[in-house]
Amino acid sequence: MNVRSSIVSAVVVAGLAATVAAGRTSPAATTARFGAVPFASRPYASHRTPITTTWYCPGVPAGDSTVGGDIVVPNPSSIPLEGRITLFASDGIAPIVQDITVAARQTFTLSVGKAVQATFVSAMVELDGGEGMVEQRALFPAGNAVASCTTQTSPTWYFADGFTVDGSTDQIILTNPSSDTASVDMAFITASGKREPSAFQGDSVPPHSVKVVSVADNGLKDESVIAVQVIASRGQLIVGRAQHYFGGHRLGYSLGLGAPAPSEQVWFVGGESGTGITEQYVMFNPTAQDATVDVTVLGLPLTSAFSAPPSIPVPAGEVVTFDTTTITGLPPGVHAMVFSTLAAPSVVIERVLTKPAGDKIATTVVMGTTAEYVVPRWYLPIGVDAATEKALVVYNVDGVDTTVTVKAIGPGGEVAVPSLTDIALPAAGVITIDLTDPSVFGRSLVIESAQRLLVERMLSRGHDLRGRSGSWALPECGPCNFSSPPSL
Repeated sequence: MNVRSSIVSAVVVAGLAATVAAGRTSPAATTARFGAVPFASRPYASHRTPITTTWYCPGVPAGDSTVGGDIVVPNPSSIPLEGRITLFASDGIAPIVQDITVAARQTFTLSVGKAVQATFVSAMVELDGGEGMVEQRALFPAGNAVASCTTQTSPTWYFADGFTVDGSTDQIILTNPSSDTASVDMAFITASGKREPSAFQGDSVPPHSVKVVSVADNGLKDESVIAVQVIASRGQLIVGRAQHYFGGHRLGYSLGLGAPAPSEQVWFVGGESGTGITEQYVMFNPTAQDATVDVTVLGLPLTSAFSAPPSIPVPAGEVVTFDTTTITGLPPGVHAMVFSTLAAPSVVIERVLTKPAGDKIATTVVMGTTAEYVVPRWYLPIGVDAATEKALVVYNVDGVDTTVTVKAIGPGGEVAVPSLTDIALPAAGVITIDLTDPSVFGRSLVIESAQRLLVERMLSRGHDLRGRSGSWALPECGPCNFSSPPSL
C-alpha cells in the first residue's frame, strides 16, 4: 500500500470553513417511469428508501466490434434485486428491454454490444428496490471511461469543456427515455462568442431514442474551447458527451454526464501539479449575470512562496480557462481545489488533466462536483480488476484528523480490507490509496470515515494503455442537502 498525505495550511482551512458554510433482449416499446425526487446536480446513491428506483446512463459507443460498453448493477443488499434494463439506441433502432435479477451482494453486468449495435447506446435501469446502484463503462481503443449513472432527467444540461483540435472529436449524446418527443435548443460557446445554429433550435429528439450531435461537423473544427448548453422547451433528457483526443496536447478518450445546472461552489480532489503535467479548469457561465470565481488550493503544504490566485471573472454567457501553472509557488503533488462564486449558482466547471503516460500523454476530463455531496461514505460500484496504485484520491473536508477504511462487498456483506483499515487522513488533507490487495479485485467497494470526504478514482484505461481515467466515486446521500434547480 502506498498512502501519501499532505496537510493544507491553517489559513486555507479557515477560508474553506467559511466557504462551506456559505455554500452549504427483445425489441419493445417502453414507458419511462419518473418519480418525484429532490433536485440533484450529480449522481448519488441512497439506500434508505426501498422503492423502485430508475437510473439513467449517458451512453456508450457500440457501433462495431472495436468499441463497446457495459452497464454494471451492483446489489449490496442481502436479498436478490429484480429489475429491467432498457437500451435506447441511435440510428433509428428500436429499444431493447431485458429483465434482470441481481443476486444478493453480487453484480450484474450487461455487455451493450452483445445486445444491440448502434453509434451510441444509452440505458434506463429500473430497480424494484432502493438498494442497487448503476454505472457504465465505455470501452474504447483510446482508453476506457467509467461514469456513474443518475437517478433523474433534466430539461437543461451543460458542458464547459469541448475540444476539436487536430481532428479531435466531440459528440453530444442526447437520450429521450420518455414516450413523448422532446424539443431542444442547443448553443455552442467558443472564445469568439456564442453560436446557435438554426438546425439545433427546436430540434426534436424522438421518444425512446438517442440522438448524436458531432460538434466538429457543425462548423466547429479546430476549436480549443467549446462549451455546450442544451435546453429542452418540451420534455426532459439525459445528455452525455464523448471526446476522442488526437492532438493539441491531448490524447485519449472521455465520456460522461453533463451538469444539469450551474452551481455556486464546485469541488475537485484529483488535481496534480508536476513536471510534464497540464492541469486546466474550464469555467462556463450560462447565466445572464457576470460571475467572479474565487479559487482555493487544498491539501498541499503551502509555503511562503505560495500566492493565492486572484479572483477570476467569468462573464455572462462566456467560457474561461484557468491553468494552474499560473499559480505562484504551487508545489508539486496531488491536491484538491474548490471554486466559489459566493453568489448565485452561475458556473459549470470541468478539470482537464493531461499527464505523461510512458512515451505519450493521457488526458482525462472530470466534471466538478457540488457541496451537497460532501459526505462520509462513498461507493465504487466499478472498482479495479488488478493491482492499481494510487487508485483513489481522498480529501478530508473537515478540519479534524480522521481515518479512512476501505471495505469490499462480498458474500458476507461489507468486510474491511485489513491492509486498508484506519488509514490516517489529516485534517483538510489529501491522500492517495493503492488498491493492490487481491481481496478488492472485481468487487464493489465502500470508502468511509467519521468525517466528510470527497473521493475520486483514477482507473486504468485498459487495452495495455498507460495513464489513468478519472471519475468520481458515488456518494451515499442520506445526509445530502438537495435544493431546487436555479432559474436562469
